[in-house]
Amino acid sequence: MPTDALRDLAAALQRRASAAPDATRVDRAERLRRHVVDYLAPRARNAAAPLVVAILGSTGSGKSSLFNALAGRAASPSGVLRPTTRRPIAIAHPADGGQELLPGMASRDAVDLVMDPAARRGLVVVDAPDFDSVELANRALAVELLEAADLVIFVTTATRYADQVPWTMLGRAHQRGVPLLAVLNRLPPETDDADAVVADYRNLLQRGSLADAGAFGRLEVVPVLEDALDAERDALDANAVAPIRDALDRLMADEVARRAMARRSLASALAGLPAAIEEVATEVDQEQAAARELTATADRSYRERRAALGEELGRGTFLRAEVLRQWQDFVGAGQVARILAQGIGRVTATIRSLFRPGPPAPAVEVREAAFADLVALAVQQADAAARRTSTAWMDDPYGARALAVDARLWGASSGLAERLVADLEAWAAGVGDQIRVLGEQRKGWAQVASIGVNAVGTSAILAVFVHTGGLTGAEVGITAATAVVNQKLLEAIFGEANVAAFVTRARASLGALIDAAFEAERRRFDDALGGLAEATTLADELRTAARRAADADLS
Repeated sequence: MPTDALRDLAAALQRRASAAPDATRVDRAERLRRHVVDYLAPRARNAAAPLVVAILGSTGSGKSSLFNALAGRAASPSGVLRPTTRRPIAIAHPADGGQELLPGMASRDAVDLVMDPAARRGLVVVDAPDFDSVELANRALAVELLEAADLVIFVTTATRYADQVPWTMLGRAHQRGVPLLAVLNRLPPETDDADAVVADYRNLLQRGSLADAGAFGRLEVVPVLEDALDAERDALDANAVAPIRDALDRLMADEVARRAMARRSLASALAGLPAAIEEVATEVDQEQAAARELTATADRSYRERRAALGEELGRGTFLRAEVLRQWQDFVGAGQVARILAQGIGRVTATIRSLFRPGPPAPAVEVREAAFADLVALAVQQADAAARRTSTAWMDDPYGARALAVDARLWGASSGLAERLVADLEAWAAGVGDQIRVLGEQRKGWAQVASIGVNAVGTSAILAVFVHTGGLTGAEVGITAATAVVNQKLLEAIFGEANVAAFVTRARASLGALIDAAFEAERRRFDDALGGLAEATTLADELRTAARRAADADLS
């Protein structure tokens, strides 16, 4: 039995309906999901459930009159007001009340269910709204009943049987594979004229490949003359609809035939699932292709801007010259050179003079200024990446829709600068911890480091930001001088090998910090695509579940 496959298909369709990018595609997925949940799954679970017979037709075709004739009383009002049937009306035997009767529509209070002891047991007959109603909701209910029916009685008239709208519905019924009975109502009283109309309609059914869609073999047309009315019951004349009534009676009297029709209807509906699902799956494929291209555009933009930021960080030229001069004035570049020239043995005794008494060291101010320069540059590059991505997305309908929902994508996120500052402060704290560890590892030098961890830490941070590699022309000067001062000072305190390893690690962790910030900025574009970027396997899941259901053994 296909119950497991239908359960998986319903779940996949639910995911699709919740993530589809527009109302039309949501409706298509939801309509198929209801078909699976409200008709296919209940029928697959219980082949003995009452058959659903839906009477479908266009406005004024006489559906309600036929319904009343089959019910034997005025159960559904007919009249000149169109549309007359605004809600489906179903009639069933009370003994069938414990069964799942149109469960989906009943749960939404979308059908009037009448229990009648005179109704045929094991059969639910439904007077459907007009499928060409001026009211969209009526048309949707008619289509839903077509999907849920085990048998469709299709009613048209002598003047409208060749109209396009009825044939569109017949084509849908043929695609669905539901067994059919045809009623051609309001035929002219003249025998020759009536016979000509019936013959033409049969010919059209033959040409439309519907001749073999009959509920009991070849599709027969039941002709009803224009004056065949029972005014007392607001119904078609009982004799006129006798072939339909007798066919239903025989069906209910033969349990084997009734179950065979239920299996036939279910098998046809299951067989049609792959084709019906393919439309949805193809849409998902197209959306996934678009999503991949859109995310690739975002990846490219942020990758290029991150690389540009990395180049500027590597050169150290993003720092303002006044910040570097302030630091050089503090440590006294000339004095550092003299101390280092005295030899490594003299550094321990004289390094303290670099941090001479007087005004508080500007370590914190210099570090904050350096962070501000870095953050400003990072935000500038993230802003450029966002603008470039958004500009490219405007040329794609899915991208344009995402931008319309969240206009903030045109720039860097408002909290980026604040987050970067917090991350840099945490990074700086880690740098300070590493300095303490290095000092503890070198006897005698720990005392030097204790002169001012903030000052030595700021020197270490600037050593990460500023170095001589790659500097050319006008860039050599204050930037290169600062790089030399910091490098020599740190090497004098901690040793050349230790400093090289420390700076490498610190630069790597700084790069990871910035990478994470840019990745978070880029992910905003993934989030804007929503389910479009997430349902990477949904199309395959839909196709697989539909094929499993169609191939299930119903015996």
